[in-house]
Amino acid sequence: MKRPGLMIAAPCSGSGKTTFTTGLLAALSARGETVYAYKCGPDYIDPMYHTAALGVPSRNLDTFFTDEEMTRRLYLEDPDPGCHIVEGVMGLYDGVAGTEETGSSYDLARVLGLPILLVVNARGQGRSLIALLKGFQALDHADLIRGVVLNQISGELYARLAPLIEEGTGLACLGYLPKEEGLTAPGRHLGLLAPGELPDAYICKVRETVERQLDWERFFRILNAAERPKTGAEAENVNLRENVGASAPAAESVSGGTGTGGESGREAVSEHLPETMAEHGTETVSETATEPLRLAVARDAAFSFCYTDNLRMLERAGAELIYFSPLTDPHLPEDCDGLLLSGGYPELSAKQLSENQNLLREIRAAVTGGLPTVAECGGFLYLQQTLKDPEGHPYQMAGALPGIAEDKKHPVRFGYVTLWEKEPLFLPEGTVCRGHEFHYYDSTENGSFCHVEKPVTGRSWDAVVTTETLWAGFPHVYYPACPAFVTAFVSKMRACRERKLKQKEHEAPNA
Repeated sequence: MKRPGLMIAAPCSGSGKTTFTTGLLAALSARGETVYAYKCGPDYIDPMYHTAALGVPSRNLDTFFTDEEMTRRLYLEDPDPGCHIVEGVMGLYDGVAGTEETGSSYDLARVLGLPILLVVNARGQGRSLIALLKGFQALDHADLIRGVVLNQISGELYARLAPLIEEGTGLACLGYLPKEEGLTAPGRHLGLLAPGELPDAYICKVRETVERQLDWERFFRILNAAERPKTGAEAENVNLRENVGASAPAAESVSGGTGTGGESGREAVSEHLPETMAEHGTETVSETATEPLRLAVARDAAFSFCYTDNLRMLERAGAELIYFSPLTDPHLPEDCDGLLLSGGYPELSAKQLSENQNLLREIRAAVTGGLPTVAECGGFLYLQQTLKDPEGHPYQMAGALPGIAEDKKHPVRFGYVTLWEKEPLFLPEGTVCRGHEFHYYDSTENGSFCHVEKPVTGRSWDAVVTTETLWAGFPHVYYPACPAFVTAFVSKMRACRERKLKQKEHEAPNA
C-alpha cells in the first residue's frame, strides 16, 4: 500500500534543509495537496516554519525517544491520503552523541521506509560534489537516497553540474536554490529565528523559488514510491499469510471483499489495529470525567517550545488546553486545574514579563499553593526569582523558585537525556523519562530532585525541582516516550479539581 512520503536530509547542519522544506511545504499546499509535516529529532523552531508554511501543526519523530514500533504508529496517526514530508536533523547519519545511528535522520527514514532527498550546500564546490554524494551513498545500506537538490549555486553552474552528478552517482538532480538575499533565515544561539520574527514575504519567496526551480515530475515519482510502514500487528498478519502458503484461504474469504485481495483485505486487518496514541500504549487515564480538566498553557512569543504530541496526549487524557500569554494577560485563565509553562525565549522578553506584575503574583501564589504545574526550560526560568536578559540586566520573575538565571554565552547542557526522580514525588516510583536539554542559560538553583544522564557518554548530573504538584527544570520531556508523566500530571489536575469542588460544597451551606 502506497503512502506518499519523503525525508529531506543533508550532509550537515546549515545546508538549507529548513529553507527548502519550508518552500516545498508551501508549494505543495499551494498546489492543492494535503500535506503533513514532521521534524526528526528534538527541535521546536523548525516545526514552526512547517506550521507557518502549512497553517497546521508539525510533529516531531525520533528513534531515540521511541522504539521502532511506536515511531511507526506515531507517524501513521496522520491519515494516509496526502504528502508526508519529514525534515531531517544535522547530517544524515548523525544520531545520538553524533556517533550512533539511533536518532539520526537516516535511522528514522529506515524505520518509516522513506526515500531520501539530500539538500547540499554547493557553495565553493563543483565536481567534488560527486565524491561527497558517493560517500553518503556508501553508508546507505537500505538504498534510500534517491535525489539531490543543490543550494547556494547559480543556474548556469547547476546546468553544467547536474548531468555530471547524475552520471557519477545515479541520483536524480531535482533542482537548485540560487544565491539570493532573503532565501536564508537568520539565526541566534538556539537556532533559526522564529518565523514570526522574519519578514512577511519570507514564506512567499521560498515557496516561489521552490515552485520555480524544482523538477516536480521527478519529485512526485520519488515521493509516490514510498510504502506505508507496517506496524507489529500488520507485520505479523502478513508473515502469517506468507507462512501458510498454498494452504491459505482464497483472497475472497480472507478479505470478505471482491476477490482482488487488495484494499479490502488491508481494511479487515486494520480494523483490529490501534489508530491513536491513546489506543496503542500511550493511554494515560480513562476519560470518565463529565467535564474536561482546564489546563492553562503559556503560549506567546516568549513561550512556544512544546511538542505537538505532548499537547495531543494531554488532551486525550482529559485536559482542555486554555492558552494564555504571560507577556500580555493580566490574569491566569479562570478556574484552571493545572499550569503548563513550556520552553521558549523568556530572556528576550524579560523586561515585559517582569512588568506584568499581577500575573506574576498569581502564578507564584498558584504554584506555591499546590496548583499542578510543569515548567520546562524557559518556563523554569520564568518561575525563578530573577532572570537576567542577554545584556545582563536583572528582572524580577514569579519567584516561585529561589534561583537567579543568566546567560552563560555557551551551551550549558546539550543533547538527549534520560532522567528519573531520586525519590518518587511527582511521578510514580521507577518512572524513567526521555527528553533533551539545549540551553545557554543556567541558574544558581537548578534543582537536585532528579538524576539526569546522557546516553553513550554516561555523563550525569542532578537537576529539576519536584514536589507532589510541581515539576520544574531545564529538561524537556517527550511524553510519548513516558506516558506515565501524563498520567501523573492529569491525575494531579483531577485531584485539584476534586479539592476545589469539595471546598465549594463546604462553603455553600455557610454562604
